[in-house]
Amino acid sequence: MNYGKNGATKRDRQLSANAPKVANKFILLFWKVLLVAIVALLVAGITGGIGIFKGVIASAPAVTIDDATPTGYLSTVLDTDGNVTATLVASGSNRVYATIDEIPEDLQHAFVAIEDERFYEHNGIDIYGIVRAGITGITSGRFSQGASTLTQQLIKNNVFTDWTSETSLADKLERKIQEQYLAIELEKKVTKDWIMENYLNTINLGQNTLGVQAASSRYFGKDVSELTLSECAVIAAITQNPSKYNPISHPEDNAERREKVLKNMLSQGYITQEEFDEAMADDVYSRIQIVNGETLESGDVSSYFVDELTDQVIQDLMDLKGYTETQAYKALYNGGLTIYSTQNSSVQSIVDEEVNNLENYPTQPEYSFSYRLTVLKADGSYENYSEATMLSYYQAANSDYDINFASQEEAAAAIEAYKAEILEEGDTIPEGYESVVYTLQPQVALTIMNHETGEVVAMAGGRGDKTASKTLNRATDTTRQPGSTFKILAAYAPALDYGGMTLASVEDDAPYSYENGTSLKNYDNSYRGWTTFREAITNSINIVTVKALTEVGVDVGFRYIQDFGFTTIVEDDNVQSLALGGLTNGVKNLELTAAYATIANSGTYIKPRFYTKILDHDGNVLIDNTPQEKTVLKESTAWLLTNAMEDVVTSGTGTAVNFGNMAIAGKTGTTTKNRDALFAGFTPYYTCVVWGGYDDNTPQASGTTSYPKAIWKAVMSRLHENLEYKDFEMPDSIVTAQVCKKSGKLAISGVCEADPRGSMVITEYFDEATVPTEYCDHHCSLTICAESGYQAGDYCPMELRIPSVYILGGDAGSADDPYRISLENATTLCPVHGGVIPAAPSVINPSSDTAITTTPAATTDAATGTTDAATGTTDATAGTTDATTGTTDATAGTTAGTTTDESYLNQ
Repeated sequence: MNYGKNGATKRDRQLSANAPKVANKFILLFWKVLLVAIVALLVAGITGGIGIFKGVIASAPAVTIDDATPTGYLSTVLDTDGNVTATLVASGSNRVYATIDEIPEDLQHAFVAIEDERFYEHNGIDIYGIVRAGITGITSGRFSQGASTLTQQLIKNNVFTDWTSETSLADKLERKIQEQYLAIELEKKVTKDWIMENYLNTINLGQNTLGVQAASSRYFGKDVSELTLSECAVIAAITQNPSKYNPISHPEDNAERREKVLKNMLSQGYITQEEFDEAMADDVYSRIQIVNGETLESGDVSSYFVDELTDQVIQDLMDLKGYTETQAYKALYNGGLTIYSTQNSSVQSIVDEEVNNLENYPTQPEYSFSYRLTVLKADGSYENYSEATMLSYYQAANSDYDINFASQEEAAAAIEAYKAEILEEGDTIPEGYESVVYTLQPQVALTIMNHETGEVVAMAGGRGDKTASKTLNRATDTTRQPGSTFKILAAYAPALDYGGMTLASVEDDAPYSYENGTSLKNYDNSYRGWTTFREAITNSINIVTVKALTEVGVDVGFRYIQDFGFTTIVEDDNVQSLALGGLTNGVKNLELTAAYATIANSGTYIKPRFYTKILDHDGNVLIDNTPQEKTVLKESTAWLLTNAMEDVVTSGTGTAVNFGNMAIAGKTGTTTKNRDALFAGFTPYYTCVVWGGYDDNTPQASGTTSYPKAIWKAVMSRLHENLEYKDFEMPDSIVTAQVCKKSGKLAISGVCEADPRGSMVITEYFDEATVPTEYCDHHCSLTICAESGYQAGDYCPMELRIPSVYILGGDAGSADDPYRISLENATTLCPVHGGVIPAAPSVINPSSDTAITTTPAATTDAATGTTDAATGTTDATAGTTDATTGTTDATAGTTAGTTTDESYLNQ
């Protein structure tokens, strides 16, 4: 080895020359390894990314045409003229579908210009827009500029309906990838017009509107096809941010974006400069505010009619289509149904006006309230109070206390006074735990039906402002005592239709008690003696009515009431007081109207209908609501009852409703202490029933219950102003006959017309099968000895002989008393004056085969087999019977039972 100086130097130089080479080798190796690692990572990343991408795509929901079609449509209610009277909408379904040919091109182009300018060129995704959004995001540091096409937005809104609940970037990225993929797939299947149509029917446009048709109606009060360019730009400006760009609440923001819409349309060649200038000059926001005011004025509160209509539709969807209640509700409020209602808007307007017309009421309105209060006690517990607890609190000291006040201010003061008395130290009322709703009193209910079709044409469930949907509907939801309106239905209808009786049939109007011993009176506390059914109907006579029902059979009357469609009747109502409407639960105004409509419809009951048909969203008939009918009365019975009720209007208790230019039939009704007042009546065109009273059943003062009749007259007179006069058509089976009004039988010539009070001979209508064949057995022509009161004999002084026509039978205490004679006195010769007694002469000779014979004074009643006519037994000798049918049939087995006190004094 060379260890010299030169050798060492040479060796150092060699080593120094090799060092860079080694370093370079290491650096090169490092970069090779790094590159391999990067490539490996890239390969792994790309492979993983592809896998993830494939997984995202694979997990994407399948998309069909139906999937991309918007769901959730409002349902529409139409009146009889085809006008929209209500829209039924749940959250997320305020949509009215419009086809592409109904949507103006300006509106289509406005959305394209502001949302997706390359819509007609791309295949579902806009690559240029994506790149632009990416560059903008990188340079600005904010990725706020969207690149979603209309197709993607359609997919997002109709397929990815839960996108608003995304919380992570991964979720958003996954949905975005799937959204783009499905957009491409969808555009392979459908046309651009299909996408445009469904997109414009899907988008949220503020004010609870979905789609351009609903938005056009809400903001401009017109069909979408009628929109101007300026209006189209307003709607297109909303969609990016429906809250910010709401043209009602933020018109300035909307105007700024509307200008951008129009500028884009101009730059993209959709409109000319002239069209742009004209649109920009349009004062469109003033029009929007006007329409908004009108919309708010009409409000979203459904009417009483629509409240009941929706109940019927839901019930029918369950009964007829097999829906569950949830399915029925969703179909009604989310299914885009078209409901053809029976409501006549013109008639409804008349009803609403007259029900709220103070001129129809004899007194100023009072105010009651519904009150709810929750108190937080000092110990942390809660106590609840209401108007019911308030009543109980004060009625403990004063049983007459009520919550009806002369003004709303007085009612509010009473509430404050109540709170002051019940609140204790440390008590507080949490925010939102107190509410009060004021209600006018007395209240009313009214229903009008077309009795030939069963269609309800108008309804009022109360007076005063209706502040919410589904509030108390007094026409359908409450039951009240019907009073004397029930007399026709429970007593006279079965008596004529089933019992073979007639309008000329008589009952003895005299002091009387129910079978349970409860005494019964007439509303005027008078008794008329033998009284025909017609007169009892005309003047609303209680005793005759109850006796009529008793004679035909209470069970029979009860069955007829059921046939008339009443659903609130219970077995406890199967008693004598049924005749006067003394019921356990009362009846609904709607059902009472349907019952009277049965009479007006010649005896055929038709279940009340609120709609005629329902179409589904596609225009197919979902339900065809054909009338449900049944025969309750013979045609002749219905006509006879109608004819008698015409007298109620022309000369009886209902003259106040007579408006003069139409045939009218009806019946009044009141209950004890005037708690309820009614008029139920009809013309050849319509049936209408009006009820009035206080919600809490407060008695009404005498003379203050005229308003149901006043409202009935006001409504029906206006309703019939332009209708041709009609009379009630008489069936061919109706005939007339002259009868005696004191017996209902054929009049005896020279006797019945000689009644001291005037002729009792009347001409009455009959069904041809019930024309009387027997002669009057309540009149007799006699000469009576004034001293003995018996039939005068040959030896009675002439000055004591009193020839006259007398009334046979009946109970004491009626107007017949001065003219009444007992069968004993009529058939027995005077026992006071002696002399030869002639062979029993006839007192009267009403027919060839009947007679009442004279009994010598020495002969007792028992010997002749006769008894006093008042006992109601048959005269075996004369073959006559007492017409006093007022005595109770002991075999009937009925009792008056426990009923409301309304059954004892009715008009």
